[in-house]
Amino acid sequence: MKKTYLLSFILILTLIFSGVAFANVSSSTKNKISETRQKIEDIKQKAQEDINKIKSELKNAIEIKIGKKLDEQKIKIADQFEKTIQNLKDLVVRIESRISKIAADGINASSSKILLVSAKTNVSVADTELTNLENILAQNIPAISTSTAKNAERKLVLKNINLQSEKTKTAIKTARASIIKVVESLKKGQIKKDISTSTPETNSTSTNNQ
Repeated sequence: MKKTYLLSFILILTLIFSGVAFANVSSSTKNKISETRQKIEDIKQKAQEDINKIKSELKNAIEIKIGKKLDEQKIKIADQFEKTIQNLKDLVVRIESRISKIAADGINASSSKILLVSAKTNVSVADTELTNLENILAQNIPAISTSTAKNAERKLVLKNINLQSEKTKTAIKTARASIIKVVESLKKGQIKKDISTSTPETNSTSTNNQ
């Protein structure tokens, strides 16, 4: 009987210690799994941070590139208009000189002078429009942003540039057209001069023949 109790007691102890050992092993495994999961989460977080950093750097690089292109375009637009207007101004000076020579030859150039005054005014208007454009081009164009206000400001500046560019272009066309009218009037004056200088010679020849 005592032997049976002893065996039972030993069996109970064995089960108890086995359970404790299993519990320890199970707890250790759970800790390792938890640590592994945490490491995976840390890696994921670090990877996402790296991706976000790369995206941000790429975005900044693109915005810088776009900004440089816009600056280059602004300079190009202003330079083209400025050269065109300067050419018109130089042409006006040459036309003035031509009108003076025609007047000195006794040819009536009053109509050409009136047209030249109009042409000068139109060139001046084109020059003013160019100045307005250059003032707008001097403004900083905001970069594309997540801010609605910044994007709205960017669109407004670009819109103003386009509108003023068209105004300047139209003013230049008007100035050029008015200068062409002056040149055409001078050609007519030259024809009249040729006729007036050749007519006396013809009359003289006719008289001699008689």
